[in-house]
Amino acid sequence: MRPALIVAFALAGATPVAAAETRPDETALRYYVAQRQPERVAAEAERLARRFPGWTPPADLWTAAPGAEDEEGFWDLLNAGRLDALRKALAERARTEPGWTPSGALAGALARRQLREEVRGLAKAGRWSDLAALADQRRPEIEAGGAEVAWSAAEALARTDRAAEAIALFAQALATPGASADDRRAGLLRALPLLPMAEIDRLGAQIPADDLVPIRIDLIRARLSAVLHDEAGQAVAPADLAAFQAYAEAAPDPDQPALVAWYAFKRSDLPEALSWFKRAIARGGDAMVAHGLALTLLRLGLRREAEDVAYAWREPLVNNALLFIDILERDLTQATPPAIEPARLRRYAEVTAMTASGEGAQALAWYAYNTCQFDAALAWFRRAVAWFPKEATVYGYALALQRAGQQRAFVDLVNRYDGLFPRVVGLLFSARSERPSPCDAPASRPAEPVVRGMYLDLGGRPDAVRAERGGRVPQPDALDAPAAPLVRRSDFPVAVTPENDLRAAPTGNPLALFVPVPSRAAGRLPTTARRVPGVGLMPYERYGFSLLPAWTGATGPSVPSAAERPAPLGSLWSAMQAVPADPPASRDVVATGAILSLGKPLP
Repeated sequence: MRPALIVAFALAGATPVAAAETRPDETALRYYVAQRQPERVAAEAERLARRFPGWTPPADLWTAAPGAEDEEGFWDLLNAGRLDALRKALAERARTEPGWTPSGALAGALARRQLREEVRGLAKAGRWSDLAALADQRRPEIEAGGAEVAWSAAEALARTDRAAEAIALFAQALATPGASADDRRAGLLRALPLLPMAEIDRLGAQIPADDLVPIRIDLIRARLSAVLHDEAGQAVAPADLAAFQAYAEAAPDPDQPALVAWYAFKRSDLPEALSWFKRAIARGGDAMVAHGLALTLLRLGLRREAEDVAYAWREPLVNNALLFIDILERDLTQATPPAIEPARLRRYAEVTAMTASGEGAQALAWYAYNTCQFDAALAWFRRAVAWFPKEATVYGYALALQRAGQQRAFVDLVNRYDGLFPRVVGLLFSARSERPSPCDAPASRPAEPVVRGMYLDLGGRPDAVRAERGGRVPQPDALDAPAAPLVRRSDFPVAVTPENDLRAAPTGNPLALFVPVPSRAAGRLPTTARRVPGVGLMPYERYGFSLLPAWTGATGPSVPSAAERPAPLGSLWSAMQAVPADPPASRDVVATGAILSLGKPLP
């Protein structure tokens, strides 16, 4: 049979080669057992134990079905991983020797190897659903196919939302008799990014504590991440935190100090977070690290430093551009805004125009309006309404239109947002704005000498008295006369196109010249607004007028309105409202130019 076997290998284009597996390959060991060569079995076992510390011979080593004596070449191909050549050799052997079949040991080893290759290929390609289906179809073979096969199948189950089955398979693989400490550690590390930390703790309880010492830092890192992701019942012990801080201090990459920084930020230990964020930036931290640095500076009350950091890192991460817009927005929208340098205003306007930020545009518009720059206010309000037409922005745009004397555009705007923005409609039903401009303050009169009488001057100058008191006494016959209406019938309600007709492209956009203009709706336009769920009472409803029913069938206003309701507990908005808007600056934190030197220079 030996010549036939050599011919089969020659036809398959194969030459026996020695295997060099990265993990223990017991194929040769089982072959020597099948050949009943205890000396070679002992030598091979000693070699594997020396090469892979902690490895022990399998329990079924001497009880497995033996292979044939003339299958040595087949085993060599199997050890080398040349499965295609092995299949050709087996097919050629079966063709030249009718009735021949490989031994049970060889067939089983080949099936296990094929399963391992198939599992490895599916995992490498990220085909987790297919791998999970394979695990369902061949669960006994998966469980007996070795640690790597079991880990890959468990990962597929975890990634397809079958955590309970994944945990059971991981636990079974860790409890396999004869598994070495390295195997158990590798299995636990494989499960680390896939399972909640509480399940990792349960799996780790199966492993002796001494065996977990080499991966202590990995476990602490995972626990820190679990705390940052708000996993229930997770806390980092002070000793573990100190150990990871020492590791992060010596680590060259920025991710380790950044993790410590985010953990300190989570605990509101802001000076500690600032120190670690600076370390991470100095070691090449990315834009997300800079985002954490800016947030920490903002929470410490160092608003200008936070603004500079967010601006310097605005391009790599959109979060920083948004934060930059938000930081200065509070100052820009004050009724009496502080003086802001022209360079800061210009860079704020550039970022706003480039990102088409409705929040930034309305902030610039309010600043211009409250500093009597009405032309600039009108232009920025127009862009703000085009990008983000919220109530405060449309209200400001209406004020700017009134100030500019554009009555027709003002009336159209109010009618367009009838039923949606009560404050905007209220401008037609009130004699003066809810938000008077500082530019409306009366001009100061020069002091004039007052002529005093000997005892009491009851006369005085009539025009001076009128200027001081401002009011006029009504005629008694005019008390019963009807008051002149504040709203003219030609102004409200009137039919207007319901769609916002303002469009503005960001600066630098190649399609800026091709901004689409909405087409006007065909047919007769309504003059009565439909009620919107979440919107409060419209100004004219107190006079007995009503709106059409909402799409939900509601006929009355929402009380309280959606804007007046508190943020739902557990939402991001609720968490942001719990943070003080303007905390006092800590005296033990020194803001230096070193922060800016790590990013990009300011203009």
